Amino acid sequence: MRILITGSIIIGVFFILSSTTLPQEETTTWNMKAQMVVADTCQVSCPCLFGLEPQHGHCRFVGGVKIIEGKYGNVSLDGVTWGYMGEFTGSVKAGTQKWLYTAYYIDKNASKEQQESLRSILSAPPFANLGEQLGIKAEVIKIEIPNEPLKPYRMSIGNFGNITVEPVMGNDPNTPQKVLNPVYPFPAKEITLGSAEGNFKDHKKNLDLKKNSGEISEFELSGVIKH
Repeated sequence: MRILITGSIIIGVFFILSSTTLPQEETTTWNMKAQMVVADTCQVSCPCLFGLEPQHGHCRFVGGVKIIEGKYGNVSLDGVTWGYMGEFTGSVKAGTQKWLYTAYYIDKNASKEQQESLRSILSAPPFANLGEQLGIKAEVIKIEIPNEPLKPYRMSIGNFGNITVEPVMGNDPNTPQKVLNPVYPFPAKEITLGSAEGNFKDHKKNLDLKKNSGEISEFELSGVIKH
């Protein structure tokens, strides 16, 4: 049997193939401008800010973030808070830094849409790349940001602990000390140095802080989530 393939058949097949729409990958863009308060186990003026080795060979930390302006798709994140804890070893400049773990916390008082949005953001890079992921919990998060730059900053996450970070002064008692262009996981242009006190305990990890390193900063971050 002979099979004739005519030009009209070829054109028809080409038309069908070319008109078939391949499924598009769904994505959601997000962004946030935020204020952040962090406390860690190094002494004041943490060497990690300069890309150096932590003072104890490892740096254990807890942080609270208050979003000034932010969006996840069409969902507003303005005023929403979230937090984290974690630990790393090594030095950025020596190329030996290793993230051991991170855990995240989202604002229990945020709307359902806002909580789901934060879960999506914190479950994806760059946050998901910071060592073993210990999970995301919804907790009551309080972050007190003073109106005056010399007053202490305070944060609490659920019943896991409370931290106070008081800015450190230089020769001028009215001007807090700052690190410009720090080596930092978040894109902060400058960091106000602070003295941290308090305690935090979760995932069988403890932070007992007394005049330890505290950092106060602002950052802007954005990304795209693939679904």
